[in-house]
Amino acid sequence: MALRYLQHLCAWPVICRNQWMTPGELVAMQERALRRLVAHAYARVPHYRRLFDSEGLHPGSIVTLDDLRKVPVLTKEMVRAGYPGDILVSGLDRSECSPRMTSGSSGNKLEVMLDHRVAALYRLMQLRQLTGLGYRPWDTMAYVRFTPPVTSIVPQKMGLFRRSFIPLEWGPERQAEEVLRTRPRIINAYPSVLYLLAKTLGREDGRRLKLKFLMSNSELLTAHARECMEDVFGCKVYDDYSCLEFSAIAFECRMQKLHVAADNVIVEVLDDRGDRLPAGEPGRMIVTSLNNYSMPYIRYEIGDVGVLSGGKCPCGRRFPVLEAIVGRCDDFLVMPSGRLVDPQTVVFQIETIPEVREFRVIQQEDGSLTVSIVPEGVVEFMRIREQIAEKLKVLFGGTLPVDVIETTALDRGSTGKLRSVFSRRSRDVRASPG
Repeated sequence: MALRYLQHLCAWPVICRNQWMTPGELVAMQERALRRLVAHAYARVPHYRRLFDSEGLHPGSIVTLDDLRKVPVLTKEMVRAGYPGDILVSGLDRSECSPRMTSGSSGNKLEVMLDHRVAALYRLMQLRQLTGLGYRPWDTMAYVRFTPPVTSIVPQKMGLFRRSFIPLEWGPERQAEEVLRTRPRIINAYPSVLYLLAKTLGREDGRRLKLKFLMSNSELLTAHARECMEDVFGCKVYDDYSCLEFSAIAFECRMQKLHVAADNVIVEVLDDRGDRLPAGEPGRMIVTSLNNYSMPYIRYEIGDVGVLSGGKCPCGRRFPVLEAIVGRCDDFLVMPSGRLVDPQTVVFQIETIPEVREFRVIQQEDGSLTVSIVPEGVVEFMRIREQIAEKLKVLFGGTLPVDVIETTALDRGSTGKLRSVFSRRSRDVRASPG
């Protein structure tokens, strides 16, 4: 165990230095990592051996980042169908691995296999983001979630990297009481949870906490919610874009720009034909993991729509910048014409109504919308219902039937994530986002 922590310490300076590399150095680093990954996957993962052979490819065919487009896209369905024998590295010692289960918020759950080396690397990358935002090892971070974070790491016995756990199943009032009691320096939670916490605490109590910052993850963070939380707590909200398959994909710096963790992943944005899109255009996000050799992900379609930026960040980091994560592919509502409407546009119509505590918009297979509303306190629901129906009528030009219903609580599923917008409409009627 002591040796493992020593190895972590040795890797830390490299992890920190990577983000300040020049663009040329970053590309060279990524291409070296890509060549090693492809050679490994071809030699030891049956899925990639078969895929490359069927496409007439050889590891030597993938030399540059541009060559990566020769490899067909990997889907979640392919991973599930090939797991474990086809998709895991041959001869994998499971005792040296840490299996993780995805949330299944967009479909069936999927087991992800990480060896202890890459799991430690991912933790260092998360720490890199936090320290860049002002986190220090003696700061206490509160996590609001269903499953408690691991709290048995050695440094915690010395009072470092302290964590407190606030159950997500508690109501926002009880969560607020616990936050006021424990007084953490940072709160880490889903945006919907932080937003409810802000509305429950109010500006006076929120400012009294003197938080360093808020960390949001796993859900769509809207501009309105960010602005509200920053006003209540008097600190910035930083978003973390990650998933269990890759851990660190992108992270916000102090300038609130979303940097791709280029030493961990390669991110491409594609149109529906599979062609790469230039900066500024939204498309399907395709991610390649550079570090997970136990379960390699090469050109994996993550299911999100994003936009790459062509600009530089004033913070000085050279990691590429994501202009936006627009939402999951099935968060886009489908107009009768086939045009897609992004979830942020839909959320803004309802999120800004003070009398609405929580909500969810579901598009049914026939295109109609069901809007479930949890009101804020005792309100005249019919007035809210008419207001929402009118806003959505204007947004969609009256082309989508809208049914607004009142409920006491929204089902957050097994992980507690809240998807405010979700479309069940068949994908074959969808057009490109934008």
